[in-house]
Amino acid sequence: MSPRSFLGTASFRLVAWYAAVFGASVAVLLLSVYWITLAAIEQQLKDSVERESRLLVEIYTTRGLESVLRGVQRRVSDLRSPRRFLLLQDPSGKVLAGNLDARTPDVGWSTIEVPAPPADQASRAEEAAGSAVIALGRRLPGGEYLLVGENLYRAEKAEDAIALAFGWGILTTVLLALGGGALIAVGFLKRIEEINRTSRSIMDGNLSNRVPMRGSGDEMDQLAVNLNAMLDRIQALMESLKRVSDDIAHDLRTPLSRLRQRLEVSRARVATPEGYAVVMDQSIAEVDAILETFQALLRIAQIEAGTRRAAFSEVDLGGIVSAVAETFAPVAEDSGHRLRASIERTATIQGDRGLLTQMAANLLENSIRHCAPGAVIAIALTREAGQPVVRITDSGSGIPQEEREKVFRRFYRLETSRTTPGNGLGLALVKAVADLHGASIDLGDNHPGLRVSVRFSGTAEDAPQAIQPEAVPGRPAFGGDRAVASSPSVGVPARQPAAMQNLPRASFRQD
Repeated sequence: MSPRSFLGTASFRLVAWYAAVFGASVAVLLLSVYWITLAAIEQQLKDSVERESRLLVEIYTTRGLESVLRGVQRRVSDLRSPRRFLLLQDPSGKVLAGNLDARTPDVGWSTIEVPAPPADQASRAEEAAGSAVIALGRRLPGGEYLLVGENLYRAEKAEDAIALAFGWGILTTVLLALGGGALIAVGFLKRIEEINRTSRSIMDGNLSNRVPMRGSGDEMDQLAVNLNAMLDRIQALMESLKRVSDDIAHDLRTPLSRLRQRLEVSRARVATPEGYAVVMDQSIAEVDAILETFQALLRIAQIEAGTRRAAFSEVDLGGIVSAVAETFAPVAEDSGHRLRASIERTATIQGDRGLLTQMAANLLENSIRHCAPGAVIAIALTREAGQPVVRITDSGSGIPQEEREKVFRRFYRLETSRTTPGNGLGLALVKAVADLHGASIDLGDNHPGLRVSVRFSGTAEDAPQAIQPEAVPGRPAFGGDRAVASSPSVGVPARQPAAMQNLPRASFRQD
């Protein structure tokens, strides 16, 4: 990335703001240290001056003026540099002792200028020349004036040192903030560029490309995981769309060609109204089958889009399984099968009642349709590892092991000749409903036959009582492992249960 490009990024603006805020914080901290340090030095100087002044006053009080005069002279002669300044004046203003010129008596604290140093101390006093002096003036009991002062050279030097440290500290802080922030930003921008590069590659048609991860487990890796999962989903949907488009072109071409051929033949050969009526009925049936296929496709697309999830509510899974089993009891009997239902307990889950009913009905109808007469079909609701499991078993011919993953595809049929009724959408719809509810589907052997297990996630809740369905007039109630009897008194057509009248007629077994 070029410097111009970097300067225009949000990362650079973030680094700049970070450096500004961090620099301001350090500046506030250093200013606080600066003022506190200067105040402490000044207070230390004042304490020193006040102690010296108090001592001289005590000497005056206890020993008299002569002792104070000797004390001032001794202190002035002992000073190796003009750090301390003393002045003793009589009531008329005459200088009695000290290293300061006569001045107007000023009681209390004051700041005065440093006088020119003596010639013999010039070398030592040169540094302190020009420094101010903080002084404390007192009137002695006899009317004399005593002034004790100390120059602020140390305070000024400390102020200069602190100011220099302040400047270097701010500069170092800002440079470190900018440098560290730039390093972080460059690393962050590299990760962003990897995402952009992957996005551009995918836009160019390489749907298999994925955002690389560094294995650190940080937020960027989490973002990469989510983006890759989204890309996997998009790739799966695109492949599914392509496959569906190919399957539609392949599966609908035959019925449409057959319909067109029938209409052409009827136009050329049929001459009676009765013949036309027969052709029209056949054509309408063919069109209905095509429309049912499209309806199933649209329903699967709607389910996979997740739009039905907004209508989820708490549903009784045991009641759904019980109702579907009871509805299909007469169909199973009419086909020469024995249907058993075993529902150990009720279980409530969050889901769509209509879709769950359709899923169970599709699975049960599949077994009834594809098993030879005399087969035993069972539907059960059990609990395994705390999760509700809907299981449908039969004693038919089952599905070969190598075909079990393929049957989840749209339009996939075991019978490649496609001469029997069916469109191969049944298991695709069941899979879509299961995925919408967070359930897994397992196809296994029943020795003989097929075992279909739909395992829901741990969102189900136990209920204390077992299902005890009411007995239908003319037919005993079913439950446990008892075979389900059937009777025409149920009031639904034997070949099309009422619960299935609005469901797509889609099969997925040995079509």
